[in-house]
Amino acid sequence: MLSPQQKMQLDRFKKELWGRAWWFRGRYTAKSTRTRAQTFLDENQENMIFVMGSGRSGTQLLSDLLDSAGTAKVFHEPNFWEDVGSMDTFRRSPELAVCFWKEFRSLEVYRRWMEKPKSQMYGEVNSTIRYQTHAIKQLFPNAKMILVVRDGRGVIRSVMGWHQFYGPKSKGAYALSPLQGDPYLSEWPKMSRFEKICWSLNNAHEFLMCHIPEKRWLQLEQLTSDFDYFTERFSKYLGIEIPYETWQASVSRKSRNASKTYDLPEWQEWSTEQKKSFERICGETMIKLGYTI
Repeated sequence: MLSPQQKMQLDRFKKELWGRAWWFRGRYTAKSTRTRAQTFLDENQENMIFVMGSGRSGTQLLSDLLDSAGTAKVFHEPNFWEDVGSMDTFRRSPELAVCFWKEFRSLEVYRRWMEKPKSQMYGEVNSTIRYQTHAIKQLFPNAKMILVVRDGRGVIRSVMGWHQFYGPKSKGAYALSPLQGDPYLSEWPKMSRFEKICWSLNNAHEFLMCHIPEKRWLQLEQLTSDFDYFTERFSKYLGIEIPYETWQASVSRKSRNASKTYDLPEWQEWSTEQKKSFERICGETMIKLGYTI
């Protein structure tokens, strides 16, 4: 008899194993289905939406809000296990991300879209595909793409409470480390968990900023406090009309995925060392994104 914890571990293992089998799942899809999917997505790529982020940056809230409009079928991190399980691989070998989208991920988009054929658009609000951005742009250059950012100090505070990140047994997407040429590679073994999380956030932002035009970098704080900003910079570009009442109701309630507890206080109460580390690792990028440090 398995204990509840063992059952949870077994379930997670099955999901991880299924996620890693993406190549076989894609290759064993009927050729006729693959052809239909490619043709359909090529012809409808202007109606594909990808809202990217670093994680802990309001993706669940925005996904629910966009999906509520009814004109688009919008998902929050729909292929979580496949995308998370492959994150470090695609970061190290970008060409494999293109293969992933050709052989598997585009089929998943097509399948979900066909489940809701009356939806005019397909969308994902997704932080787990951040290192696949170049592959999506290569295969679907006319798809709409936005980078949503949040003040990094709030992101760090949230992630510090998720102990799967940079813990003693962390691996893969939860323990990304600098690649050759990264200025933090040599000091990585001596860096604290706080510093490593700062680095991970900064690395994600810098990668996304290289692939998404600056005019499409939007701040979560403004999207959730200024309806005109939300409409002009976000919903109009995506082609999804959101009434003020719907927007107001959504931003007024706590997101389903919001952190419930924190191990780290508000940034004003951080130690002097933590403030200096954040500014050293993330400061320049945060300023580029429009924040004051």
